[in-house]
Amino acid sequence: MKFRNSYILTITLLFCWMLSPVKTSAINGDYLLLDSGNAAYNKADYTKAISFYQHFLNGNIESAQAYYNLGNCYFRTNEIGKAILYYEKAEKLTPGEPDVQYNLQLANQKITDKVTSDAPIFIYSDWKKMEDKFTEKQWALICIGLLCLGLLLFGIYLSASGMLIRQLSFWSGCIIIIFSLFTLYLAHQQYELLNSHDTAIVMASTVTVTGAPDEKATQLFVIHEGTKVSIVKTEGEWTEVKLSNGNQGWLISSDISEI
Repeated sequence: MKFRNSYILTITLLFCWMLSPVKTSAINGDYLLLDSGNAAYNKADYTKAISFYQHFLNGNIESAQAYYNLGNCYFRTNEIGKAILYYEKAEKLTPGEPDVQYNLQLANQKITDKVTSDAPIFIYSDWKKMEDKFTEKQWALICIGLLCLGLLLFGIYLSASGMLIRQLSFWSGCIIIIFSLFTLYLAHQQYELLNSHDTAIVMASTVTVTGAPDEKATQLFVIHEGTKVSIVKTEGEWTEVKLSNGNQGWLISSDISEI
């Protein structure tokens, strides 16, 4: 029941988001900052461009373009941790975008830690590619389209007189409804990813991970700027993190920034 309610909540929120009104005057004003940032970036004035992009994002607007451009600015100024952070933020909004993925890969080549995942890479990578073909809104629209088509086929099944047409429309409708449920699941997955804050990037140049939330605790291993970690839990000023290779421990929360 909890799982079913989660889906109902997700699709309801997706509908509300698609139908929500846009405050065009405020957005137009904010996007002047984005244009100014782009102009500064084109002049190679990266410090000024960063200032414009940050002011734009401080207006509570999430923009893949702003995140991507900000990542490029930090990459050009050799602030690799921040570059990776904003490339990751851009990828959350535009999963599968080739330019974002390419620049993120370039940035990751510059970090010290080369953490190898303990998960079966080929299975995970194929599944992730399929999920990332569309955003949560696009998957939701595909789901609605398939659902409408499936209901239309069931309508043909109920109204047709020929046995062959009835059988074809019935089984085709069943298959399409199943596909629509699958795309609903993918929309739910993308929605959860977009709204999750359970991953972070290390911002400090060097961080010592300990076995407990205490500076005097046993030192387990060291990680460096730009490393991506999963957030397990937070206690006060300490956060427990986990690497993709399974290593886990505690570090000071201010040493990381959530994606």
